[in-house]
Amino acid sequence: MINRLIVLTCLIILCFGEIASGVWTYEGQWGSLGTGIGQFHNPYYIAAASNSNIYVADMWNSRIQYFTATGGYIGQWGSYGGGDGQFYYSIGVSVAPGGNVYAGDLGNCRIQYFSATGSYLGQWGSYGSGNGQFIAPYGIAVAPSGSAVYVGDTGNHRIQYFTASGSYIGKWGLYGGGDGQFYSPEGVAITPTGDKVYVTDTGNNRIQFFSQG
Repeated sequence: MINRLIVLTCLIILCFGEIASGVWTYEGQWGSLGTGIGQFHNPYYIAAASNSNIYVADMWNSRIQYFTATGGYIGQWGSYGGGDGQFYYSIGVSVAPGGNVYAGDLGNCRIQYFSATGSYLGQWGSYGSGNGQFIAPYGIAVAPSGSAVYVGDTGNHRIQYFTASGSYIGKWGLYGGGDGQFYSPEGVAITPTGDKVYVTDTGNNRIQFFSQG
């Protein structure tokens, strides 16, 4: 768990693009264990929109909640299930430049995407190892241009990437400990310039990064 927290911190720094020197000052917090508004049961990934709204994948509550930058509750969507807009454990979340929200539906082995306020827009993926299929999709990252969505396909030990509407583009990685191989890759982040993709190679306890040749 500690290793995952360290890795998640690194990914947040990469997504924001910079980190200031000096001492960070505590400003506040929100949330507690539960199923009510603003409560969580194992919150996993988190994403910030360009308007500073904060989206949280509330994993075991199978929903997405979103807040102001200081934790003021705005809204939520999702419930347990396999229908459109439902989740079998929501885990990954990423916000596109235009405001659409992409969410990893762990148990249903799919990616769903929504408007900034949670209106269902579409989905892709199913269980398996073929192109566009997943086994435990975890982290999601949207390219700065909004043209591509990268997914940590954890159980298949690879990264897959797609158009904004879910059409398959490509993939890389396979199981192992060599260069470009993975053992359960979970987190994905893209630099603000879009020229590098960083991956938390969780089982190998390392970060790998890639450029497109």
